[in-house]
Amino acid sequence: MTVTVAVVDDRSLTFRGVVEALERAHGVTVAGVFSSVESVAGLRDVPTVVVTGHCYPELDTDPPWPEGLAFVVLGTCREPSRVRAAMSAGALAYLDRDVDEATLLAAVHAAGRGDLYLAGSARIALLAEATAEVSDGAPPALTTREREVLWLVAEGLTHQQIARRLCLSKSTVDTYTHRLRQKTGAVNKAGLTRVAMTFGLEPAA
Repeated sequence: MTVTVAVVDDRSLTFRGVVEALERAHGVTVAGVFSSVESVAGLRDVPTVVVTGHCYPELDTDPPWPEGLAFVVLGTCREPSRVRAAMSAGALAYLDRDVDEATLLAAVHAAGRGDLYLAGSARIALLAEATAEVSDGAPPALTTREREVLWLVAEGLTHQQIARRLCLSKSTVDTYTHRLRQKTGAVNKAGLTRVAMTFGLEPAA
């Protein structure tokens, strides 16, 4: 599957390397380099993924971004609260700015599929936080459909595969997983899997 990517460039040396890596990657088409997220959202042919280093508040504005637009954030702040805020604002991937090319491409393809992706120090910090959060307290109150989606995430299915399994649209599955992250405090698929396994949240037969 070819992923169309727009890069929101902050004119740093890091982003020059990002653009070069994406342009030579197999299965990636670079739609262009832009100065702001707004300029990407205004395109006639909206790309699948936006790679940006801009702060997360820019992602959380009205009107909402076009359906299916996924953000990969290359950040410098590694505090769990800031990474969590970026993910809550709509980012599907959060990477350190000094990320290697293979990890960058893995994140882009994951975001293109609608999957969450964390790497580097951000991943370590958030997984540690998620472990602490789910080790105590009562299981979250979930609807039957939310349990179904959660369990399929725990089984390793992609959002598109879950959509086919449950006869839903991918955007609906995206919404359910966003709600699950809000309800459970998990910030990625590993965190959701840990919640499902810790509390035995298998869907009712």
